Amino acid sequence: MPWEPSRGNPPPGRPEPPAWQQHADHAYPPRTGPEPGEGCLYAVVRWPARIIALIIVVPLRLLWELVRLIGRGIKFLFWDWFLHPILRGLKKLLWDWFLYPVLSFVGRYILVPIANALAWVVTRLIHRPLAFLFRCLLLVPGAWLWRHVLRPIGRATLLALRFAWDVSTAVLNVLIIRPLSWVWRAVLVPIGRGIAVVWRHLVVLPVAWAWRNVLTPIGRAIRAVWRVLVVAPCRWVGRAVLRPIGRATAEVLRALGIGGR
Repeated sequence: MPWEPSRGNPPPGRPEPPAWQQHADHAYPPRTGPEPGEGCLYAVVRWPARIIALIIVVPLRLLWELVRLIGRGIKFLFWDWFLHPILRGLKKLLWDWFLYPVLSFVGRYILVPIANALAWVVTRLIHRPLAFLFRCLLLVPGAWLWRHVLRPIGRATLLALRFAWDVSTAVLNVLIIRPLSWVWRAVLVPIGRGIAVVWRHLVVLPVAWAWRNVLTPIGRAIRAVWRVLVVAPCRWVGRAVLRPIGRATAEVLRALGIGGR
């Protein structure tokens, strides 16, 4: 019996597949439905899109191709055959054959000699004489004046100022600073310390002792006497005499109808 692949039998000479592979082949059968993109919904959407493309896109594309073709034709006719040769001819005629030779001749035989002549005049007749005059009238005399007059005067002035500064500082140190420092150390500081000691022993300590041992006890005694002789009797009179009298007076007046409630 000939071999048929539809029955799932292996071809002759090939071993049979394992059981799990046969089971997998039977578990996932091949698809029998429509392929993706071939259903009813796809057909419903595809035909209107094709109609819209045929009505709108295709005429626009044809119009664009027509415009491009017309543009190429205009470029080929007017630029390649007409304007470009004319412009090249004008450029060759005006620039290459007329302007460039004329300008080259003018620049080489007129402007360059004039510029060289002006440069020679400026260099030989203006720059070098002015440089010579500047060197002879200003630079050399100025250097000689600086070297032999101004620099020695400046050095002498600096030396004189330095000597005056040293002398003034020495005189100031000897006549003012040292005597004042000696007076400060030998006279004023001991006098100040003595005054401070005297002030402390004659004023500060006695006043502190009097305040601590005399005035404070006297003040406390006066406060105690004031409380005993004045404050306490006044409080007693107020509580024991004046307050009952006031209450009785208020009751009498209330009974007579004179006072308020």
